[in-house]
Amino acid sequence: MRISHRKFAWSLLLCCSPTWAAEELDIRKDPVIIPAGPFEFAPIFEAAESYNDNIFQQNRFQRDSLLTQFHAGGQLALERQLNRYAVTYTLQSSQYHNSPQDDYIDHFVGGTSHIEFTSRNRLDVNLGYLDSHYQRGVFLGRDLISPTGLPVPTGQNGIDALSATGRSGPDQYHLHSVDASYRYGRAEAKGNLELQFNAQDYTFQNNREFTARQDRTLFEVTPGFYFRVAPKTTLQAQVENQLIKHRQGAVSGFDSLKQRFLFGGTWRYSAKTQVGARVGYLRQEFDNSKSEKYDDVTWDLSASWSPLTYSRLNLSIARDVSPSVASDNLRASDRYRVDWTHDWTPRVKTQLFGSRENADNLGIKRQDDYTSFGVDLNYGLRRWLGIGINYSYRSLKSEDARYDFNQNVVMLYITGNPRISDDARTPWTSWY
Repeated sequence: MRISHRKFAWSLLLCCSPTWAAEELDIRKDPVIIPAGPFEFAPIFEAAESYNDNIFQQNRFQRDSLLTQFHAGGQLALERQLNRYAVTYTLQSSQYHNSPQDDYIDHFVGGTSHIEFTSRNRLDVNLGYLDSHYQRGVFLGRDLISPTGLPVPTGQNGIDALSATGRSGPDQYHLHSVDASYRYGRAEAKGNLELQFNAQDYTFQNNREFTARQDRTLFEVTPGFYFRVAPKTTLQAQVENQLIKHRQGAVSGFDSLKQRFLFGGTWRYSAKTQVGARVGYLRQEFDNSKSEKYDDVTWDLSASWSPLTYSRLNLSIARDVSPSVASDNLRASDRYRVDWTHDWTPRVKTQLFGSRENADNLGIKRQDDYTSFGVDLNYGLRRWLGIGINYSYRSLKSEDARYDFNQNVVMLYITGNPRISDDARTPWTSWY
């Protein structure tokens, strides 16, 4: 949880109040750092207790549960002039009070580096290893066609009859990842060249009868060119190339190549308003010659507006396509997201957020409409401690009514060393 130090509208009152002024200065301080020779160590700790009324995101098998979670770990960093190197370790523990077979502890180890060879040559590299799992029943965000590992209705003994699905718990996997970005050109130069590279390798560890076909490696390469045509306007051209290779021979025909040819730019109208846009052409094809090719227009649009220094509104719209794992189904989606963040005082911040995805599954002829929204309130007690409450709602309305769900989650959380908990590169998004 990043505690903002933006001034609230009651600036006159803040200036006249030494207590509040001291609070604002305290919040501006750097994260809690423990010196360790030439290194700096920053501890990470977050804990949350929540109530989830549909943990499997399936109305047919709806089950509620209290959920206890915590993150713990730390980041060790070294800075040398303009270069920075960091190693991060975190674990995430999840305990479902009404579904103990879904309890799990995830582990993440990652390394990041920022290297400036010269003023014209800059390189960022990130390495990661993740030992994690997918919650049973959830399929959105996994590029799967349908939910996996669902329990069947309980029998007379009140125990899940899981033999029908063959899964006794969540699917577990290892993910090795690397991404790098090389930039050529001075930061103040009119033109810059960039090359981005990303690789992700998924290997599933259990339920192999079902998950072996999901083992895969993803490669992404994106060259780009940026040109500043005016002090506040930059044009860009990029070609995104994504290759997916499955390791099981039976599904190798579903290996795919996607390319997005994009042109756009960013325009900073003022310190309060910025607009970005990328529009272009997309094409997708599979190794299997019997699978249909796909081409269409694609875009990413974004806008940010800060009518006040302590109030920020962000909007994004995107159209893209993603292939389903081990299938020639394509999910063509229009995505919309808006969020509004407001700093009521130097210590109190709220965030309202909402998103919508209209997804057309082209291969199986099914429309899925996904909606989510929520609100978050957090309070900075100290430089090293924050607390908050969060409510979120998610729902899916599908042409196949078996996959419909509605989910409500209410969460209370605390965050230790909030600044570093936001900045550290970990695979888990913040809860709030």
